[in-house]
Amino acid sequence: MRKLPDSIGMSRRRFLAMTAVSAGGLALVACGDDDDTGSTSPETSPAGGTDTTTGGSTGTPTGSLTIGMNSVVDGLTPFAIQGYVWSQMLGFVLYDPLIKKDEAGNLLPCLATEWDTTDPLKTVLKIRPDVTFHDGTPLTAKDVAYSIAARADEALIASTAGRPIMTPSQWVSAEAIDDLTVEVVTTERVEFLLNPQPVLIVPNESFGKVNFANEAVGTGPYKLKKFTSGTGLETEANVDYWDGAPAVANLNFSFFADPATAATGLRSGQVDGLYDVAPANSDSVSDIDGTTLSAMGTYAYWWIIQMGKEPLDDPEVRKALRHCFDLEAINNASFKGKGVPHSWNPFNLYPVNSGLDADVDYDPAKTKQILADLGKSDISVPILCIEGYQDGISAAQVMQQSFQEAGITCEVEVAPAADWLERTYTNGTWEGITFNAGNLPSPAKNFYDYLVNPATLLSAYKEGDVVPEVAALYREINATPFDAPELADLMAEAEATIVDDAIALMGFGAPVSLVLPDGVSGVIVNGYGDVFWDKVKVA
Repeated sequence: MRKLPDSIGMSRRRFLAMTAVSAGGLALVACGDDDDTGSTSPETSPAGGTDTTTGGSTGTPTGSLTIGMNSVVDGLTPFAIQGYVWSQMLGFVLYDPLIKKDEAGNLLPCLATEWDTTDPLKTVLKIRPDVTFHDGTPLTAKDVAYSIAARADEALIASTAGRPIMTPSQWVSAEAIDDLTVEVVTTERVEFLLNPQPVLIVPNESFGKVNFANEAVGTGPYKLKKFTSGTGLETEANVDYWDGAPAVANLNFSFFADPATAATGLRSGQVDGLYDVAPANSDSVSDIDGTTLSAMGTYAYWWIIQMGKEPLDDPEVRKALRHCFDLEAINNASFKGKGVPHSWNPFNLYPVNSGLDADVDYDPAKTKQILADLGKSDISVPILCIEGYQDGISAAQVMQQSFQEAGITCEVEVAPAADWLERTYTNGTWEGITFNAGNLPSPAKNFYDYLVNPATLLSAYKEGDVVPEVAALYREINATPFDAPELADLMAEAEATIVDDAIALMGFGAPVSLVLPDGVSGVIVNGYGDVFWDKVKVA
């Protein structure tokens, strides 16, 4: 995989020439602007982390910036961590995580200045002093301990359609040892600081007291001014932000369910820029005067499988389905031909992989024959999609025709995001296969997490682990530090699991982009899909 430079301004021609293997850390600046984005050379923290905090603007915040999002957000709860559209973009505007990550997966101090994980069953965090919430209340270790415990609380997470940072069997406690020290105890090593979806810090005992769906009480660089569910978000600079007041006074977001409407909003001046522009829509916004279209990472999608219930509990049935994926037709339908299929081993998009893959041709008749030989000709495989993800819906419609050619009963359902989250991450009640997507995370162990969680580890139709050997491997990988020498062998084993047992079905990768006015700089995007706006500047 090619690593993009840390500062990039990209022309339309250069963007369209890029392949889908572009991922890494980006600091997006205006076209032709070689100025630095405001960060200094990192210094190693006492606990081995890297502190890149540099302070924000020294003057009074001025100006405004309105960004359009190709997604509709209907709630702001920081407990319902839902991927890069919300928690990894808007979440970082209103709240601070404990740590940030660079493009290589290294931890960078944020509200946690130091961390000690030498004891596999205990993580000790030192909390940044002199930080206040938006209401003026000082941040203490109790707030951090509570925020971590909340994200590990199975009942609380279920009620918010969120995603826990660890299983109930792994959780023991999170306690404030003093005002600025937190101790987290687990039954086994859990690198929750490296979870692809971060812990956002909220006030102690705030769940049930604060209406987090419509309010925000964080420590982030911007304060919530107004939120209109499904429409947009208005914020104002937090002038008392611990890392310096942001340069832009008002940072606002408008939500668009339809890419065509988003493009019209940009052309008409309703919004100044667009975030998360899909490859199929990049041409419609690539020629607007005074703006620059920049590749910001790789968007990946794949299909997760309900393996806790017939017929897909049988790996031979899962593998038979692979002959029903017309990669060229799916690429044209989803990405206007601009996507790159990562075929049957998604890890092949990474610089370090075994090269393992499956020899799969498109032949629905072959699927039909294999199923007949298995005595499973009369099966039903519904496809669940997410409302607003047209690439997945378009792919599902192509797949539906192929499934039907193979004699498989197939219905395509499009569910609202909240419903999809509940049926997958919360209770595992979906059937057949379901769409999943996100910015391609790095390192690869996090992508393995995306591929087999929840599909392998959660099902309402089977007690315990759906595929015990895969669940065991998943937990072993998650408990292995990034720099451990044994990780490479474990990841090779994970690749074999994905391919040989068809733990996930085919997907695609393609560049996602961000359109910004030429005078805007300082937006930071890393290889996890995290987007940071605290250093954004408008010339």
